[in-house]
Amino acid sequence: MKKIVALIVVVVVGCASPQKITKDKYYHFAAGGVSALTANETNLPEVSSAFIAGFAKESYDYIRYGTFDTKDLVATTFGGLVVKYIIKLLKKKKDVKIDKKVSERRLDSIMEQNYNR
Repeated sequence: MKKIVALIVVVVVGCASPQKITKDKYYHFAAGGVSALTANETNLPEVSSAFIAGFAKESYDYIRYGTFDTKDLVATTFGGLVVKYIIKLLKKKKDVKIDKKVSERRLDSIMEQNYNR
């Protein structure tokens, strides 16, 4: 929970800064999120895949246009990080619901075994 609060604080402080965030950064953020989501489906590390995707894109830009924008790389990686924590929260909620059902089933089967004796 502390990491999520820290993440929200970073986003709020980043949005409150006087610098304008360009559309390109939003695209990089979304690309990092999609990369993390895809990595999650294939059981790969989410944030690492977002970083690799961003690094590959910026390397291409450097070769093609001669510029390597580290802010774009950070935006892509940050998108992967946010999606990773969203996935983690969603999985945690599902696990809690499953655990409750399993414990109820175990209790029911124990009660039936004791009743039949």
